[in-house]
Amino acid sequence: MNIVKISEAEYEIMKIIWDVDGEVTTADIIEKLGEDNTWKHTTILTLAKRLVEKNVLKVRKKGRINYYSPVVNKDEYKSYQAEDFLEEMYGGSVKSLVASLYNNKKIDEEDIKELKDWIRRV
Repeated sequence: MNIVKISEAEYEIMKIIWDVDGEVTTADIIEKLGEDNTWKHTTILTLAKRLVEKNVLKVRKKGRINYYSPVVNKDEYKSYQAEDFLEEMYGGSVKSLVASLYNNKKIDEEDIKELKDWIRRV
């Protein structure tokens, strides 16, 4: 499956859809966004339409209501994002990523030990 990058706003919609077991309507999305939501109904429809066009989301229409469900699951998308980030930022080198994290004090000796233990197991 060819996965494409989605925007931060589209990702917010997908997080809601991934958390629901089954189909989601626009009204469901608005409800899950909560009281602090500033997006209008039309904004959510536009974002959902883009996600359908990117083949990340599918839509089933019943009357005037759209029912959305994911084509790509959350783990598949996270894996795609990780690979894309690694390639774009570090030329695909895991070693360069880990070195950068270590040099910038984002991982410590305990993290390194856990990584070594994990590598031995795989």
